[in-house]
Amino acid sequence: MFRNPQSAIRNQKLHIRPYKAGDEEQILRLRGAVFGDLDPVRTTLSAWRWQFLDNPAGESFCVIAEDGGVFVGQYAAIPTRFSVKGNETVFAFSCDTMVHPEYRRKGIFVALADELYRSMKEKNGITTVWGFPNEASLPGFTGRLGWNLLRAFPLWVRPFRPLTWFCRQVPLLKKVFPAPEVQKESSAPSRPYVLERGLVIEPLSHFHEEFDHLWKRHHGLSPIMQIRDRPYLNWRYLGMPAFGYLPFSIKWKGNLAGFMVLRMMNLMGHSFGVLVDLFPFPLINASVTRLVTDFAAVSCRTQGAEFMTCLFSTASPEFLKDLGFRKVPNLFNPKKWYFGCRFEEKGRIPESAADWYISYGDTDIV
Repeated sequence: MFRNPQSAIRNQKLHIRPYKAGDEEQILRLRGAVFGDLDPVRTTLSAWRWQFLDNPAGESFCVIAEDGGVFVGQYAAIPTRFSVKGNETVFAFSCDTMVHPEYRRKGIFVALADELYRSMKEKNGITTVWGFPNEASLPGFTGRLGWNLLRAFPLWVRPFRPLTWFCRQVPLLKKVFPAPEVQKESSAPSRPYVLERGLVIEPLSHFHEEFDHLWKRHHGLSPIMQIRDRPYLNWRYLGMPAFGYLPFSIKWKGNLAGFMVLRMMNLMGHSFGVLVDLFPFPLINASVTRLVTDFAAVSCRTQGAEFMTCLFSTASPEFLKDLGFRKVPNLFNPKKWYFGCRFEEKGRIPESAADWYISYGDTDIV
């Protein structure tokens, strides 16, 4: 049962309506007021259009709350194609949910969500919504909107300068241990690399037809996986060059065995590398997977990273440790990855986090 969105707002002067062309500038202005320049690329109009209009799965779903023509809230979701036990279906990925700081605790968040969920169900038949709520919004998602918190993923890092990283957590020592500068793109790998006989890693400028076959060979790796075919990969990792994604093909004995995506980031005073995706995970065997992650680590370190981080939901802690990653204690964890879903039709979609194949590439933060 969906509530009347207007009646849910405690300030009746506010108006909720669907997105319309031309709203982008005010949406980005609101984003700046809520998130600041957390990821500067995402504050640009070109990045907004890439994410919300150019998605090969379809244009986004978006509702706006405005006060006298000024945007004070938004709830957006993008369609995402999933393989669920081998059958393709569409979920909605919840992202860029925001309410201006001066308009919080007025029921806007819940009213926007109710309207968006109702619209997606009636117009598109989409009832499953998933995403990564932050710590502040998590109670609203799980309490008022009926989400299930499936898992809080730990932060795994492969440290290159452990002392520097640790000391930069202590405010008094930050000036003594400044963050290293990220090197220019020219230091990123730009040619094929032979890691051992038969194993070759090569930078990609385009995901070609062979990657469709790769997906088909591995689509049963987990019961629930976002479809990683050629249209998705080209959009996700090559459609917005400003993000600086570095995709690689992985060939074993002359055949395509997988792909890997890296990204260098600066956040909270740290320069670090991200193993955004590695598919399939694990690769052919543990030895090949280790060689490829070692290559990723060297690439990130030579570009000035203090550490490299990864997120692979299906990996055991023992295997990640074997690859050189260490779990960051909660006391020093700057980012907690809460993963949740809203299932309207109970039992149709597996509700265990163990059934989902998730990497950083499935998030909208990295």
